[in-house]
Amino acid sequence: MTLPATIVLPAGPTLRSADLCAAFGFTRQSLNYYCRRRDFPQPSGRNSAARYDTRAVSRWIANNGSKAVFV
Repeated sequence: MTLPATIVLPAGPTLRSADLCAAFGFTRQSLNYYCRRRDFPQPSGRNSAARYDTRAVSRWIANNGSKAVFV
């Protein structure tokens, strides 16, 4: 799986799993793969209530060669 060159994320202190799946073009299963197999930031909460720290996700995106843009 390859990340897009630019990833558009909603602005805010945390991101939902659905936000990340839409931004990355991933399925929920792919996002779970990244959470288990890579250095992806771990969420607080579980399942649909899972929230990811926006700053940590932004750093991960940059470390993996993509750019995060917030709207």
